[in-house]
Amino acid sequence: MNNGALNSGAVYMFVHSEGVWLQRAYIKAGNTESGDDYGVVALSSSGDTMAVGAPGEYGSATGIGGNWNDNGASRAGAVYLY
Repeated sequence: MNNGALNSGAVYMFVHSEGVWLQRAYIKAGNTESGDDYGVVALSSSGDTMAVGAPGEYGSATGIGGNWNDNGASRAGAVYLY
C-alpha cells in the first residue's frame, strides 16, 4: 500500500459505542496509486459485505485474482468487495 500516493483514497471505518465514535479499521486497496480515488462505499443491507469503488483506477484486471499491475484501461474504475 502506498500512503504517499496523492488522491489514492482510503476508507476509515468507525463504530459508535457508549456515546463515542471509535476507529475500527483503515482500509486501502492493495494496488494503491495516485488518482485512484478509492473510497466510494456501499454496505449490504445485512451489513456483512462492503463494496468500495475506485473510479480513477486504470487497471484492466477482471474477476478474482486478476493482474493488479496491468494499468492498460485508462480510468476504467474498479470495485473492491470485502
